Amino acid sequence: MQQRISDYRILMITPFHKNSRGNKFTSERLQVGLSRRGWNIDLLSLELNNWKEILGNDIREKRYSLIHGLNITHFARVLSAFPEITRLPLLLTTTGTDVNYDLVLNRESVIAKTLNAVRHIVIFDDYFRTIFKELYPENCDKLVTIPQGISLEKGDGPNRSQLGLHENDFIFLLPSGIRAVKNLELAIDALEKLQPEFPQLNLLIIGTIIDKEYSARMLKRINNLPWVKYPGEFSHRQMYSLLSVGDVVLNTSHAEGQPQAALEAMSLGKPCLLTAVPGNINIIENGVEGYYVHNQDDLVVAARKLMLNQKLRQQMGENARRLVEQKYSLKKELDAYEQLYHQLLIKH
Repeated sequence: MQQRISDYRILMITPFHKNSRGNKFTSERLQVGLSRRGWNIDLLSLELNNWKEILGNDIREKRYSLIHGLNITHFARVLSAFPEITRLPLLLTTTGTDVNYDLVLNRESVIAKTLNAVRHIVIFDDYFRTIFKELYPENCDKLVTIPQGISLEKGDGPNRSQLGLHENDFIFLLPSGIRAVKNLELAIDALEKLQPEFPQLNLLIIGTIIDKEYSARMLKRINNLPWVKYPGEFSHRQMYSLLSVGDVVLNTSHAEGQPQAALEAMSLGKPCLLTAVPGNINIIENGVEGYYVHNQDDLVVAARKLMLNQKLRQQMGENARRLVEQKYSLKKELDAYEQLYHQLLIKH
C-alpha cells in the first residue's frame, strides 16, 4: 500500500525562534503551511538549552524520515554534534547572512561537510548561485531556487495616533531587526537631510533588538530625533496594521537573504527603496516598483521624488503589490517545498 504523506515525520531545525526575526517567520510559515497540506512536521529551535538532548532522543528512536535545516552555519553545528543524521535525507534552506558572510568568510571543513551531506540546498534568489559557483562549485547541482512566500494576515495593531503620528505625516517604514548588518544609519542619515525640507517626514523603525550594543547606540540617537519612532517589538500578527500606516518601505541593509518584511509592506501596495546589495538585487526592477540606492545621496533623491509625486508613488505601490502576488506567493513556495519533500522521501 502506498504511504500517505502524513506517515512521514519531518523535523525542521531553526536556529532562532524566540525573537521576531527572519528565521522564526520562515520556519513557522513553512511548518504551518505544509502541515495544513497534511505533512507531519515538528519544529526544533537551537535556542533551547536542551536541543541536543531532544535531538539525540529523536535520533535513537528513529522518529524522523527527513530533516530540514535552516541556515548553513547553524545546521553545521547540528551535523557536527550528530553526524549520524546523514543516514537520513537532509534538506538545507539558506537564509541570507549564512551565504553573504558565513559562507564567504568561513572556509572551515565543517561547512564543506555540511554542504556535501545535504541532498538539496534552497536559495531564495538565483543571485546566490554565483557565490556557490565560486566557492563550492561541486554543490551547484544541489541548488534549488525558491523565493519566500509572503503571508500577511490581518490582525489588531496600533494605528497612526497610537504610534504618535498624525494623518498628514509622511511615513517611511524601516521594518528590520536592529543589528549592524541592517545599516539603520543609512536611513537615518539620509532622511535627516530631508527632514528640514519636509517637517511632516517621519521614520518608523519596526523590529526586534538583536545586537544589544548596536541597538543601544541606535536607540540613544533615535531618542534625540523626534521624527524617528521606535515603538518596540511587535508580534507578526500586528505587522499588517503597522505596515499599513506607512507610505514607503525601506531596506538599507549591507546584505540580505530576501527582505521578508519589506516584501510584506510591498504586498500592501507600498513602493520600496532598497540598497543595491546581495539579497535585494533582483527583487524589483529599478524605477518600476521602487528604486535601488547605493548611498545617502541616492536615498535622498529617491525619497524626495516619492514624497513629491503622489501619482508615481501610487503606481509604484501597485506595481509592488502585483510583483509580490505573482513572484512571492505562499502557494508557489509551499508547492516547491512539497515537490522537494516528495523527491527526497521517494528516492530515499
